[in-house]
Amino acid sequence: MGDDEDWYLIKFVVERVITPPGQWVLEQLGDPRPTEIASLFTGLAFWAFVVFLVFALVLGW
Repeated sequence: MGDDEDWYLIKFVVERVITPPGQWVLEQLGDPRPTEIASLFTGLAFWAFVVFLVFALVLGW
């Protein structure tokens, strides 16, 4: 893959997978129009929490 294809894939994942849950969480917390960077970091935290929960479930904690 070339550099353009790599950046397209990263941009796609950030815009379609990471940012929307972060934006939803911030909206639920009372921010009607969260910024993109806040949504990105909140989305990363959201997915980290989901991975932790799945990991804990698999290990039977």
